[in-house]
Amino acid sequence: MSADRDHTACAQYIRDFFAGEGIDATVSTAPPIVATPYTEPGMRCPHGTTFWFEPTSEQIAQWAKDGVR
Repeated sequence: MSADRDHTACAQYIRDFFAGEGIDATVSTAPPIVATPYTEPGMRCPHGTTFWFEPTSEQIAQWAKDGVR
């Protein structure tokens, strides 16, 4: 598989992006089983795989503790 078709690093790239924004996120190729207020439509990477991402429950709890809206 050529490097331009290899998307094995895409999920980590998305996690790292959110981490850079101070957000602990879960990233999956499966849609969430339970929709939350944070659920967004999946995003397709340039390689054609759809990823769903949401803040972890620990992140949501921290935001609640900090009063973040």
